[in-house]
Amino acid sequence: MDIETIRNRVHAGNYSIKSHAIQHALKEGFDRAHIVEAILNGVIIVTAYIPDETEWMRQDFTRRKRKR
Repeated sequence: MDIETIRNRVHAGNYSIKSHAIQHALKEGFDRAHIVEAILNGVIIVTAYIPDETEWMRQDFTRRKRKR
């Protein structure tokens, strides 16, 4: 789906924002109106950053250990 299709759906009121997205936005100081405004007026910035192997996190730090 491209951004214009998404914008058309938002303009028509044919969209939903998942609760987890709203929760994360609220934690960052944004609300539902900010999300809609960003969709309708925002610019998509494409980046292609791929860290080299020396910048990867160590595997033993990437997962939580189960409590026993």
